[in-house]
Amino acid sequence: MNKNCIKLLAVLSALLCQPLFAQSAPQTFVAPPTLQEKSPAGAKPMLFAAPPQRCNPSGDISHEGNLVTLDLNVVEHHNKIYNPGTGVMDDVLLRSYGGCLTGPLIEVKPGNTLRVHLNNELDNPTPNAPKCPDGGPSCFNIINMHFHGLHVSPSGNSDNVLLNIAPKTKFEYEVNIPIDHPSGTFWYHAHRHGSTALQVASGASGVLIVRGNRPYTGYGPGDIDTILHDASGKPFTEQVLLFQQIPYACFSDPGTFQHIITAPDGKTWVCPPGKTGVVENFDQQLSSATVWDFNGRFTSVNGVVQPAITNVAAGEIQRWRMIHAGIHDTVNVQIVPMVASGPNAQKELAGILTGTPTEQAKLIAQICPVTEPNSTRPVALVPQFEIAADGLTRTAIHPIGVNLKSVSGGIGTNFLQPGYRSDVLVAFPHPGTYCVLNQAATPAERPTVNPNGGGQGPNETQLLATVIVKGGTPVPLSSLTQYVNASLVRNNPNLPLNARRGLVHGDLTPWRGMPEEGPASNSANPHSVSFYIGDLPEPPAKQTKPKGPFGFWINSKEYDPNRIDFKLQVGKTEDWQLTSYGEPHIFHIHVNPFEIMDVTYKGKSIYDAHGNCLAQPDKLGLQNQYCGLWHTFKDTIFVQNDYVVKMRTTYVRYIGEFVIHCHILDHEDGGMMTNVEVVPDLGAPGDGIGMPSMKHMQSMDNISK
Repeated sequence: MNKNCIKLLAVLSALLCQPLFAQSAPQTFVAPPTLQEKSPAGAKPMLFAAPPQRCNPSGDISHEGNLVTLDLNVVEHHNKIYNPGTGVMDDVLLRSYGGCLTGPLIEVKPGNTLRVHLNNELDNPTPNAPKCPDGGPSCFNIINMHFHGLHVSPSGNSDNVLLNIAPKTKFEYEVNIPIDHPSGTFWYHAHRHGSTALQVASGASGVLIVRGNRPYTGYGPGDIDTILHDASGKPFTEQVLLFQQIPYACFSDPGTFQHIITAPDGKTWVCPPGKTGVVENFDQQLSSATVWDFNGRFTSVNGVVQPAITNVAAGEIQRWRMIHAGIHDTVNVQIVPMVASGPNAQKELAGILTGTPTEQAKLIAQICPVTEPNSTRPVALVPQFEIAADGLTRTAIHPIGVNLKSVSGGIGTNFLQPGYRSDVLVAFPHPGTYCVLNQAATPAERPTVNPNGGGQGPNETQLLATVIVKGGTPVPLSSLTQYVNASLVRNNPNLPLNARRGLVHGDLTPWRGMPEEGPASNSANPHSVSFYIGDLPEPPAKQTKPKGPFGFWINSKEYDPNRIDFKLQVGKTEDWQLTSYGEPHIFHIHVNPFEIMDVTYKGKSIYDAHGNCLAQPDKLGLQNQYCGLWHTFKDTIFVQNDYVVKMRTTYVRYIGEFVIHCHILDHEDGGMMTNVEVVPDLGAPGDGIGMPSMKHMQSMDNISK
């Protein structure tokens, strides 16, 4: 054995033998960072008390009338991520917006113009830099931005993900948010094809909130923001939770990033003292359905691993904005009471857990159990009352976990797939410590085509955060639904009578984010999107020869930036149907959200005439993820094997070219994306674009049949 191997073994031995409870204080929950307000030109410097932040992002922001201007720098920056597996803070060097582990929070209003001066400060690639997923030269420092979920123009310097902003280059985005844009929770992230997954996995994502102040007066929809307050008019406390899954690793040869340093088990990634974690190798760090299961990393919340949320009172209604900014793995959110006991109970109740994910899973089974102590009675879940999905206010409050018990899998789970957002109201019934869990998936949720399974939920239950509740007024758990609805009614005495009567039963129609769609012009022949990974042809063709190349396919085609597969006409309402083969995928389309009209399983709808699931949610979690989505608006939707998702959308207002893709981002980078173009008039010469004599008029011949 050579000297370098001996030294490495000594380092690993020292690292792995650190005391289990090296951490003495809980990780503090922090809100996403914010940019410093910049004074208008010629004005005196603004004096304000900046909120405490773990990281101050480089860049600034200014507000002048309806113009919101950001200076946002994309940089490689050193940070630290707490690793409960070793009890230490790991050094990391990651690409991000502003240099923090998560991008700064951006807040706008309907009618605002968002102007982003994006400065790509990343370096040009070195000769030995890892190649892109398609095998071409390194593209990991080429950037752009996507404003996920916003209904804005996809063209020019707006929400245009077909741009390439090279290293050491500046670019100005201008995103005009319509005056009628719904309020809600959105987000932004890197989206340059080929580097999307690696940059998002490195932390290049942030929360974007559209805040609305339009009250419901009896005509037209209002903004849900206007009714979420206490009796005095004080807005409910908000918690913004950006879930990230940063698969940083330390390499024994950082010049080429080829060999990840692992523990003796050969799977768990470790960073010995003096080593810096990075996200640089697409193949080893990202392109595997099981990489998150075994690498030893933890899902972070606003850049913090397993934070403790404090200053919460029993009975206090809070609004939680949850955003899944990971690239691949489902987050199955459940909230259960902690029942810690024994010699480490004091630390556990303070939110201090140590050990690898596998070691913690055994502990979590004890302190956040599925049965009550010394009993076989299941532990009741703390309900989540969902008011908005993907940023858009629902027709009615959707209760998650009400009268349901803590069971691994689908029952009572708030399924968050990559790209999803879920706004929920929560109220904790009594003082104590609660576990916010990423509940383990059952085998049926995880693709069986992969011999290891994996990819659609954690193989073992994981802790996302703890909530420490003190004081307040206890509320019986069984009464929380009535308590939340009654509070909304009581705190809004001036609402029109019909709205107050509806709120008693959780009706949110007066604040619905989008109007009902329809009818569709192509119901007899809907557009089809079929996802598949593997050798062509797809399994439904039932052919064995000849086999095409292995790839990431949409409708049997891999991404070609010069090909448009769907040409659509602005103003039309059309139906689509979505399917996956081999393993599940996640459909996302830019610009226009869609309405879930139906979901069928083996040819039969899972809903009755009123949108209720025909079968009770089962322990497999396969059907439960769609229960409650009937006629709900979204921009991202999970497409499970053997299910057909039927949706309807209207191409409102905007023309231009944009994309459809799988929001498992390593799939998107692998080729699971296609271009879409919305044009003024499919029946006019040149589709209504350009004059008839123009030499560069597009023709229907450019569309791939």
